[in-house]
Amino acid sequence: MAEKTDIICVANQKGGVGKTTTAINLADGLVRRNRRVLLVDLDAQGNTSSIFQAESVPANRSVYAIFKDKKPAQELIQPTRIEQLDLLAAEVHLAEVETLLAGAVDGFFRLHDALHADGLDYDTIVIDCPPNLGLLTVNSFVAASHLIVPLQTAKFSLDGLKTILDTTRTVQKRFNAELQILGGLITMHNPRTAISQAVSDPIQEYIPIFETRISRAVAIEEAHLMQQTIFEYQGRSKVAQEYESFTDEVIGGIQKG
Repeated sequence: MAEKTDIICVANQKGGVGKTTTAINLADGLVRRNRRVLLVDLDAQGNTSSIFQAESVPANRSVYAIFKDKKPAQELIQPTRIEQLDLLAAEVHLAEVETLLAGAVDGFFRLHDALHADGLDYDTIVIDCPPNLGLLTVNSFVAASHLIVPLQTAKFSLDGLKTILDTTRTVQKRFNAELQILGGLITMHNPRTAISQAVSDPIQEYIPIFETRISRAVAIEEAHLMQQTIFEYQGRSKVAQEYESFTDEVIGGIQKG
């Protein structure tokens, strides 16, 4: 592993909050700042992986093999079309990991051991977690140095935030004292609605919020359909500029320590 590799997990147990969109565009944003990045897809749906590969990989060549067979990450990493961005792809068998590792002594540490092994040479690793707080997400918390929580300005997002922060504190106490919360990222933002401000304020009582808000934008969905990041699809769009600002905030937050 590189002398100093930042490992960022992007997590929220609630689906549909822009978690995958945040992971892929943060990874590309970091590459655009000349960082060598590994993107890890832990969601059995494989949405992150689908942006960079036309077909899914076999289970024994996916991130699943880290959990099932303790395969070294180096054997499973694939290059992407974006120079300096590599991928550990998801596969549908990830859904079986909860059962597979039930009772395993090292069940929470499989990903940590793989990503902290000698030989990996990345400036940053970005992990896209599944939309739950199960064993895969806990694995990412144990492995990570930093946590980002994408959020919508909705009542249920606030309810779910309390749960994810409880899980974070448990992991910090028992497994990974170095895990830091970088902040919550408000996504699909519409400043014209009253609820946006009404929910933003109480969120900040629980977690620091990035100054950048990611707007609700058709360009994001179009980029997904084209299997591209927002920088590839519409690099000069407003939402691309927002992800540029967000990337800078992430770098600044990490540097502050």
